[in-house]
Amino acid sequence: MTARELIDSGLLEAYVLGQADPQESALVGRMRASEIAVHEELERIEQDLESFAQVNAVPSPTSARANVMERVGATPPGHAPMVRDLPAALGASASWRWSAAAGLVALLLSAVGNFMLLRELRSTRTELSRLETAHEVMAQELQVQSTSFQHSQDQLAVVMDPRTDLVALNGTANAIGAKARVYWDHSANRVFMDVLDLPEPPAGKQYQLWALVDGNPVDAGVFDMSADADGLQRMKDVIAAQAFAVTLEKAGGSPTPNLAALVLMGQAS
Repeated sequence: MTARELIDSGLLEAYVLGQADPQESALVGRMRASEIAVHEELERIEQDLESFAQVNAVPSPTSARANVMERVGATPPGHAPMVRDLPAALGASASWRWSAAAGLVALLLSAVGNFMLLRELRSTRTELSRLETAHEVMAQELQVQSTSFQHSQDQLAVVMDPRTDLVALNGTANAIGAKARVYWDHSANRVFMDVLDLPEPPAGKQYQLWALVDGNPVDAGVFDMSADADGLQRMKDVIAAQAFAVTLEKAGGSPTPNLAALVLMGQAS
């Protein structure tokens, strides 16, 4: 059992109140000697219980001694005590002591009960706080999943749209085995890039998509190769194209393609 498990178990309170069995008391004693957290928690419980008892203690009335003396028959000054009155006096004094002891025990039991109630309330509040935190985490995870699901639905809608043409791009001699796909929506002129297999660009470089219109390259934008860019990436709109191509350019793109760095090419239908 760890120190935190022992503290949360309620066994320390039972130990302080003398309600733990010998085996439990031995466990608490060992943990108190070896775990500073257990030692400090025991001291705090003892101090709390003592403070609570002091706050709720009922002070004896100032007339208590006079009443006791009256009941036992205090001897006026200058008079010798009567031997025959001694048993009655002792009986009255004992009765008063038992009444006081019973009242003290009742007060102590009440204090202990209230202390345990406060302890339980604190534990309940801690558990409630933990549940609220867990609820917030679950809500955040649900929001992330909902956003991811919506993103997947949007991409699926692009792929399944009958107005969207699929253009397969294959690797050139500069990137043998490289593959990508372009989804081109003629009705809205929207273009989406889907990278399947393409080497990571060198530092300071970035891949750029081109639309070939009447033999002239038209910039369709650069695209990301990071893990966050998985799936379809929206490119610049293209009105008309006979083919699409990808070149390796400086980061941020270039106004004209570097044909010596051509890595992907595909004919549009």
